[in-house]
Amino acid sequence: MMRQVFISLVLAGSIAFAQDTAQAPKDPLTLGNALYEKGNYAEAAAQYIKATKSTGGGLQRAYAWFNLGNCQVQAKAYNKAVVAYRRSVEEAPNFTRSYQLLGDVYYTIGAIPEAVVAYRRLLEIDETSVHARQMLGECALKVGDVTASLRNLDAAVKLEPDLPDLYLAEAEAYADVRDYEQAEKVLREALTRMSKPTAEGYFYLGQLYELDENPQKAIRAYEDGLLLAPKRSDYYFRIAGLHQRAGDDFLALLVLDQGIRAGIQKPEFHLLRGTLYFKQERYDHALDEFKKAYAMGSPQGRTGIENVAAAYFNAGKKALGDSTLASLRQ
Repeated sequence: MMRQVFISLVLAGSIAFAQDTAQAPKDPLTLGNALYEKGNYAEAAAQYIKATKSTGGGLQRAYAWFNLGNCQVQAKAYNKAVVAYRRSVEEAPNFTRSYQLLGDVYYTIGAIPEAVVAYRRLLEIDETSVHARQMLGECALKVGDVTASLRNLDAAVKLEPDLPDLYLAEAEAYADVRDYEQAEKVLREALTRMSKPTAEGYFYLGQLYELDENPQKAIRAYEDGLLLAPKRSDYYFRIAGLHQRAGDDFLALLVLDQGIRAGIQKPEFHLLRGTLYFKQERYDHALDEFKKAYAMGSPQGRTGIENVAAAYFNAGKKALGDSTLASLRQ
């Protein structure tokens, strides 16, 4: 299965502001916020470090530590980010955003027990936190506790029934115990209930059908996903591969052509089409596809052209073979 977990670290561009609107313009927290918004994370971090030494209230220092943690996340200095977020919650024990990102950093670096502690603390402060429930489910899934994972994910779904990632995670939990039928049911119902079904949902459903050895349903699911994300080249290849394994080379060729018509410019599409045509001994079509792949920079395209030339020679068509090889010298 190929599901990615997109956690709130990707949203760490948000910063916390001090509540005192009468700050002087040269206040380090204010300067740091301005630099952060411009993407100057190193300079912003220097200002936040100054702000952490402020003699002001604990909340202001909590903001400074939190924003410093965000800078460290942007630099992928996750261990330093952990320190900053922990200092933030020391200054403000009920600061939910720090607990959320602390948990996310721990999850990112694979420190699952520590992440669980952070998310549970977040849930104690905010029992309606969908993120806490979702990530507790993800953490349980990481350690193989499917029951705990489904319990937390189900609670998250009740809080936010239109969040696609929750259903993907539930489906993976069932798939982990090879209950593909239930996993498929979860995703089918989710895609029906969601106001805006996602391409990833259909693609993941297709993967489940493949695991359940149901290629026709997998193809339909992938096709539904491509209607929403028509430039996902990997799924054209998946569909083509399923058609090939079923002996339907014509349908595989058609799918690859659909991808090309959708605007995908990859030599691999032409290489596979050339290979299929070559297999059918339709050498003129194969040559055309291999030439396109070669023109796009693929060395395998040249090999394909040489193979077509060899096929012409073997068939006694010396003139065609010579002209085919001559095209490589042009």
